[in-house]
Amino acid sequence: GRLGGHAHTHDVEVGDSTAPVDSGFIVLNDRTYPLLTRLFDELGVAVRPTEMSMGISCDGCGLGYVGGRGARGIFAQTRRVADPTFWRLLLSIRRFQRLALAHLRDQPDSLETYSEFLERSGFRRHFVEHYALPVVSCVWSSGHQDALAYPAAYLFAFLSHHGFLQAGDAPQWYVVEGGSRTYVDRLRDQLCDVRHSDPVVAVARKAEGVVVTDGQGRQHDFDKVVIATHADEALRLLTDPTPHEFAVLDAFRYSANATQLHRDGSVLPARVAQRASWNFHLTACDQRSEHVQVSYWMNRLQGHRGDSPLVVTLNGRDRVDPAQVIADMDYTHPIFTAESVAAQRRLPEIQGERTAFAGAYHGWGFHEDGCRAGMAAAEHFGVSW
Repeated sequence: GRLGGHAHTHDVEVGDSTAPVDSGFIVLNDRTYPLLTRLFDELGVAVRPTEMSMGISCDGCGLGYVGGRGARGIFAQTRRVADPTFWRLLLSIRRFQRLALAHLRDQPDSLETYSEFLERSGFRRHFVEHYALPVVSCVWSSGHQDALAYPAAYLFAFLSHHGFLQAGDAPQWYVVEGGSRTYVDRLRDQLCDVRHSDPVVAVARKAEGVVVTDGQGRQHDFDKVVIATHADEALRLLTDPTPHEFAVLDAFRYSANATQLHRDGSVLPARVAQRASWNFHLTACDQRSEHVQVSYWMNRLQGHRGDSPLVVTLNGRDRVDPAQVIADMDYTHPIFTAESVAAQRRLPEIQGERTAFAGAYHGWGFHEDGCRAGMAAAEHFGVSW
C-alpha cells in the first residue's frame, strides 16, 4: 500500500533521467497554507515558486484566454482585443468580483446557492459558461451542477482568501521539491508504528476504550482514536454511530474524478500561448457536465523540461490516447452544499471522549484544511503542536 492519499508522486522518464511528477496534491501558497508551510519547515521539505495560471478554452465558440498571466494571457487570442463580446466578459468578471465581495461582507453566513446568486445578479449565460462555472469547477474538481449548488458565501470566502476577487492580489504559489511524497516520507520516518496495506474495517467504542478491527479480522485495543478519513468513510467505520454523529457525517457528499497522468498534448490548447498551468475545457458553450474536465500542464507547474508533454487530466478518458497514459487513478473530492456547510459548523459537537474526527472536509477540502483538522483533533485530546 502507498501512504499519502492525494499526495501522490510518480517517477516518470523525462529525457535521459527520471523526474518526480505529482498527480493529486500539487501546489500550496505563502498566504493561505500557514500550517502546511510550518510542517514543511519542521520536516525540512523544500518548495519552489510556480506559476498558477488558469486557461479556459471552448470548442463551441472558439474562445480561449488565460487568467493569472497579465494582458498577454487575457489576450492570448489577439483578435479578442477587438471583440465586444469578450470585453463584456471582462467587464462582467470585474462586476462579479465586486458583487461577490459585497455578498461576503453583507451575508457571510448566507446559504444562498451560487446558482441563485448568479441569477439574482443578472449575469448573462455567456459569462456563466465561460467564467463563473469554470473557476469554481477547476478549484474544487466539481461538475457544473454541483458547482451551481455550492453556497455562494462559502465559495466567495475561499476565492477572496486566495486572491481571486481582487486584481493583483494573488499569493505566490509553490510546488514541493521532489514531489509531494517528500513530506509524506519524512512524516513516516518520524512516526513509531505505521501500518499500510492493512485496512481498518470497523471502529467500536467501549466503556474501557476503542476496539479497531482490521481487514484480517484482528482486533486492536486503543484508548482513543482519531478517524482521519472522508466523512462518509468515517461513518461507515463506526459500528455504533450516535444519532448526532450520523446526522453530521451523513450530510457530506463526494465526487469521484477519473484522473490520468499522461503524455497526450492534444488535450491542451494547440497554441502554447493559450496553455496555462490549469486548463479547463468546454466542448460546447452550453455544456453541463456531471464531471469537470480539466488538465494540469505539469511541465509548467513543476518545471519539467523536455519535448514530451506531461499532463494530469481529470475525467478525460474519452479524449486521452490510452497509449500515452503513464498512470490511471480515481480521486475523490468533497462536494459542498448548503446541507454539508451547515453540518460543517456542527463538527466540533461530535468530537467525543474517545473519538475525534479529522479531514479536509472540516474546511474547504484542501491540504491545509486537513492539516488544521488534524491539529484540532490532537488538541481535543490534549496534545498541542
